[in-house]
Amino acid sequence: MKWLWLALTLPLVLIAGGFLLNRVPLFSAPGALERLTAYLTTNVAETRPDHPFPELRTPTIPVDVEVARDALAAAVGELGWKEVEPTENGLRAVVVSPLFRFRDDVSVRLEPVGGATALHARSASRVGKGDLGANTAHLMALFAAVKRLAAPRESAVAD
Repeated sequence: MKWLWLALTLPLVLIAGGFLLNRVPLFSAPGALERLTAYLTTNVAETRPDHPFPELRTPTIPVDVEVARDALAAAVGELGWKEVEPTENGLRAVVVSPLFRFRDDVSVRLEPVGGATALHARSASRVGKGDLGANTAHLMALFAAVKRLAAPRESAVAD
C-alpha cells in the first residue's frame, strides 16, 4: 500500500515542484484552469500582441534598437544562457532547466517601433508535451532583465 501511495503522489509532487521552481503566475488572468491546461499540454511560449497571458504580450521598451540589443545581450549573459548566437535582428540561445536539465531554445527578434523597440520572443522545449511553465518563466526573466538593463540608458537618453 505504501508503494501505491508513493507511485500516485510522486508525480504530483514533481509537478508542483516544477510550478514552484518556475514561479509562473498560476493564479493570474485568464485563470488557473486555463494556465494549468497550457502549462501541462504545451511546450512553447511565444509573445504576441493579443496573448491571453499578459506576461506573453509583446513587450515594448522605450529605447532604440541598438540600446535594446546591448541590454538583450547583457541580460542573456546575466541569466547564464548558453550557446548564444546573435542574429541580424536579435539572438538565439539555449536555456538549461535547473530541475531536469532539459534544453530549451529561445529566439528573440527586435523590431523598431517609433523610438521604442518591441521584443518578439519564443521559447520552446526540445522534449516533452508540457513544460510546467518553464518557457514562460524563461521569457519573463528575460523581459525583466532587459527592461532593468535598458532603464539606466533610457533615463540617460531622456536627459
